[in-house]
Formats: sequence, C-alpha cells, structure tokens
Amino acid sequence: MTDGFDPAARDRLKARALRLLARREHAVKELAEKLQRKAGNDPDDVRAVVQELADRELVSDRRYAEAVARDAVRLKPRARRLLVGELVERGVAAPVAGRAVDAVFAEEETDDDALARRAAESYLPRLEGRPADARWRRLAGHLQRRGFSNERIYQVCAALLPEPGETP
Repeated sequence: MTDGFDPAARDRLKARALRLLARREHAVKELAEKLQRKAGNDPDDVRAVVQELADRELVSDRRYAEAVARDAVRLKPRARRLLVGELVERGVAAPVAGRAVDAVFAEEETDDDALARRAAESYLPRLEGRPADARWRRLAGHLQRRGFSNERIYQVCAALLPEPGETP
C-alpha cells in the first residue's frame, strides 16, 4: 500500500466509532479525539472515518448540542450563555450551539428566568438556618456560577429571600 490507505484499519476505526455512538451522541470533534487517542490510529484514517459518519449523519454536532442542552435544562439548570459557551468549548460551532440551545429551550418551554428560579429553589434548602446576608451571598454565588446575569440573580434572590438586614 503506497498511499497509506489501510481498509482494515478504517473498518476497525469505524466499528469503534459506531460503538461509541451507540452509547451516546458525540460532537464531531469529540469523536475524532477519542478515535485519535488510541495509539497507532492514522490521523488521515480518523478524519476519513469521522467525515464519512458525518456525511451519513451518524454523528452530528446539532444532535449532540441538543442532547447536552436537554440534559442541562432537566438536570443542572444553567444560563443559556453558559451552556452555549460550554458547547463551543467542546468543539461545537457557536451558531450551531446557539440554535440547539434555543430549540431545546423552546421544546422544554423554558428560559433563563425559569431556570434561574429552579436552580435557586433547589439550592435554598442547603441554606436553611444561615443569616439572611449569608443566604443572599451564597445563593447569588451559586446562580453566578451557573452563568446567570447579575440582574437576574438579584430578581431571583429578592423574590425568594428577605433582604439582608431584614428579619425573616
């Protein structure tokens, strides 16, 4: 083989890729990285296999982004901008990530306001017995780490907690 093309190697790569995709959705970049990590895999073979799977729509950044967004909305609510940023860090193009997150938000009939409130309500029991100012500070920090804007954080804290300095 003068051009380095090894059909058996590509068949093994494709079988591994299909096993990975059978477990869960993967981003194109993520799948390529997983296939490349195995020692001895030719980068050209990896690119060819991943491209073939993408052409056949067996691997899709859009489906991957929607799956990640759906899990995030249901299990660990966070702001749209943080979720899009996480997807971009994982190799999904920003426009694809944004459209996928918007589609999931519409499907789940939710938005940043509802997610911030849900995240706050699930965190509040951990703050029982703490002074009001500590509850505000900790809840605000929790929501900030989830990517919500300062304005939204204030609105949620004001709706769920007494103002610091007030008696509960």
